[in-house]
Amino acid sequence: MKKFLSTLILCCGLASTALANDFTFAQAGLKIDLPNGFNLLPRADIDQLYAPTRGPGFVIGNAARSVTISYDLKAQDITEMNLAQSLKTFEQVFEQRLPGLVWKQRKLLEHEKQQWLQLEFLSKSGGVEYYNIMLITPIKNQMLVLNLNSTVAEFPTAEAPLRAVMKSIALNVVVPEMITNPAPAKKPAASKKKDKPAA
Repeated sequence: MKKFLSTLILCCGLASTALANDFTFAQAGLKIDLPNGFNLLPRADIDQLYAPTRGPGFVIGNAARSVTISYDLKAQDITEMNLAQSLKTFEQVFEQRLPGLVWKQRKLLEHEKQQWLQLEFLSKSGGVEYYNIMLITPIKNQMLVLNLNSTVAEFPTAEAPLRAVMKSIALNVVVPEMITNPAPAKKPAASKKKDKPAA
C-alpha cells in the first residue's frame, strides 16, 4: 500500500519463495520465518517508500520492493478485552484514509495463545494496486502491527509464502543479551626486577 495511514495504523509489505531463515524483532520478542531473497531495508529506503509520512520501524522486502513485510510497535495500548471493539474503529479509520479501499477479510483469530485482528484489503498507491494482510495484537501494553503486502499482480505467487510467514509467527522469544564491546582482559602486572647489589 506504500502509504502510512494514521497514528493507529501502519503499512508495509513482503514476498518470495521457500521459507529459509528467521528474523527476530527483539523489542517485541517476536520471530518470523522469511522467504529466500528477503532482506532488511535500510532506513533511507523505508523513508523513501513511505514518504511523506513516517514509515514503520522495520521493513523486510524482496529485491524489487514489490513484496514486503513491515513491523512496528506503537504506544497505543489495545488490550485483548477490547480487541473486538477495536475492529470497528480500524475499519472506519482505514475507510477514511484509503479512498477506494476494498475489504477482503476482517476477523479475530487466535495464534500463539493470543488474539489478533486480521485485516485484508486492496488499496492503491501511485497507480499500483496492492493486496495487504495486516495483523494487529496487544503486546507489552503496546500495539504490535505486522503488514504483509504485495502488488496485486504478484499476489497469486506471493500469497503462499506470505501465509507461511503468518503461520511462523512466534511470540515471547527470548533474545540473549549481547555484549558488543567486551572489556579487554587485564594483563598481569609485570614484576619489577631488583638490581643486584654491587659485589
